[in-house]
Amino acid sequence: MSDVFRDGEGGLMKTEEKKYLLICNTSDGLIAQLNGVIVQLQLARRLGLEPIVYLHECSFLFGGPNPYFEESQGPNVWDYYYEPIGCVSSAELSQLVKSGQVYTLSTASELARLYRWEPRSFFMNPYGYYRSVKNCSDGDYPVEWWTAQREKAREFLKDGTVQFRGAIQHQVKKFVAENFSEETLGLQLRGSDKFDFGTGPNLARKVLPEEYFPYIDQYLEEHPKCSSIFVATDQRQWLEILREAYPDKVVSFSEWSLSDSDDNNFHKSDAKAARGVEVIVDTLLLSECSYIIKCHSAVGEMALVLNPQIDFLDLNYATQPYRARSRVLRPLLAPTIQFMCLLWRKLGENGMALEKVVSVEKDRIMVGGSSARTLNEKEGAAQRAPRPPFLSGRFISNAFRWSLQTLANICFAYQKR
Repeated sequence: MSDVFRDGEGGLMKTEEKKYLLICNTSDGLIAQLNGVIVQLQLARRLGLEPIVYLHECSFLFGGPNPYFEESQGPNVWDYYYEPIGCVSSAELSQLVKSGQVYTLSTASELARLYRWEPRSFFMNPYGYYRSVKNCSDGDYPVEWWTAQREKAREFLKDGTVQFRGAIQHQVKKFVAENFSEETLGLQLRGSDKFDFGTGPNLARKVLPEEYFPYIDQYLEEHPKCSSIFVATDQRQWLEILREAYPDKVVSFSEWSLSDSDDNNFHKSDAKAARGVEVIVDTLLLSECSYIIKCHSAVGEMALVLNPQIDFLDLNYATQPYRARSRVLRPLLAPTIQFMCLLWRKLGENGMALEKVVSVEKDRIMVGGSSARTLNEKEGAAQRAPRPPFLSGRFISNAFRWSLQTLANICFAYQKR
């Protein structure tokens, strides 16, 4: 655990008074956002910092619009679905910022490090470190690895750090009482925008409803008490296929979050907060099922985190149409990647990853010292944040991220079986 942070002028300082980590940037999908918060909660504990979660309007990867933000629901998306973590008022946060006690991640690359390149983090997807150093995406289901990942997240559920809002839990209990049978089969299907974001083609493959049928039929035959099939999906047409195949058995909760195309509905401008409620309720309802048949996706994976007793089948692992082949350079690159990740961690947790927060005003967060900068400026084709100074901490973080991703891409090739 380090007690050294940057002082906003580029130097290092020893910390003696209580310090805070402002968790104000994360990923896009709602469960992916939870993943992003948890990896930063882990960082806060390693560094002895008190966490404050504040997912504002532009908290998607340092400047992108949070797809669940709805002004009428309040300034902090986290509070829509979970009990607050840290300061409960803007006045309290402002006072802590004014007294120089609040730090935050300095760049999107440092968040990517926690998501993809820090083996101590909670991985919801086996990408980055766990595809190059150790491939957990292909071949037999890595039970021990997945179990270890889920336990990392459960730590924050068990101790009450992460708690779902009471109103959401009430909806779940009511739905279970009215729609679940003595044994309920849970199905989780992911369509819309599922693509390869670093896990490889086997886990990125869309598993169609028809592929579920043999496993559903087998479960129903072996469990005659099962009269309800709960379906959590983002595809309306897939839900209808299942209703036609299993009439009078299929039940579902979501409506706003269902898509009729390959576009995920969380990018739509209406009912943003309501769609988020549906995602959370679907996840909690899956965790209440007797058995889950799933594909590789955040919702189904979080359901297994919530209920360690539930048994399941992951169809992306069960059927893998692509064969992963280790390339010639991988035996050399894997330890190189491992060493680079360790070096990046040492630099990050001893000052480079964090900057002092100097002001917070809605979605405008300023960090640094005399040369303060806006933290949440989107780096993209239409709107680019200023390039970090050469050999600055931000420059080095970006260089590590680019180098590691480049090396990882060389490690494996895929061919059709």
